[in-house]
Amino acid sequence: MSMKLVFPGSDRAQLLLDQRNYTIGSDAGADVVLADGNVAPMHCELVVSAQGVQLRIPESSHVVVNERPVTGLMALRPGDTLACGAARIRLVKIGAVAEPGSSSAAPDTGAQVQATMVRPVLPKFVLRGMSGEQFGRSHPLQASMLVGRAEDASLCLPVESISRQHARLTPAGDEVLVEDLGSANGTWINGKRISRGQARHGDEIRFDKERFQLVVPGQVVLPPKARAIRAGRRWILLATAFAASACVVVLVLLRG
Repeated sequence: MSMKLVFPGSDRAQLLLDQRNYTIGSDAGADVVLADGNVAPMHCELVVSAQGVQLRIPESSHVVVNERPVTGLMALRPGDTLACGAARIRLVKIGAVAEPGSSSAAPDTGAQVQATMVRPVLPKFVLRGMSGEQFGRSHPLQASMLVGRAEDASLCLPVESISRQHARLTPAGDEVLVEDLGSANGTWINGKRISRGQARHGDEIRFDKERFQLVVPGQVVLPPKARAIRAGRRWILLATAFAASACVVVLVLLRG
């Protein structure tokens, strides 16, 4: 299905989409350049393939699709409208009826917007605030996340005890790699200060005194005592399996 981008209310020429990635931002090298102070140099990206169009949004960017703020990675359908700063961009199937007042776009009806609403892809991990101003707030962790006091950090913690570049979190399978970036007051996993460590679902990650819990959406978080019991049982099972394997090896050697 051939697609294009049109710009309602603007005299900008439509953009026919090939199967490749398209950057949208204020950088002069972007495929769609938006000269807007509220638009980042690389504000978002369209991934066009034979399967359709996906929108990839960095955590630091603010993008609205069909009047809903979205983050992460989501699929787009013909008729969906993106808002990046003051600019409006509509994804249109080639051959669609032109909209009055626009060079080319799909009809703007409430029914169509409602029909083309899509769901953002759920992140594999979420950082849930457990203290201070972050208490109760959730931060999706879909890619490498820089934590620090700097304004351009993926997770900005404007607290003096937090270093400008405090730590970096990177999803890796069923774990998250946590790296301290030489912070003054330290990074901790379950009460243990680390320079580099792995965190799992339910673990507490602390940047100085700012506490967060790593959560997999949809999974129950067990209390610390229950988690310790489960971990103890896992080690017992592993030790039993190892002992059984060792006994088999000894018996084989004796018979030989």
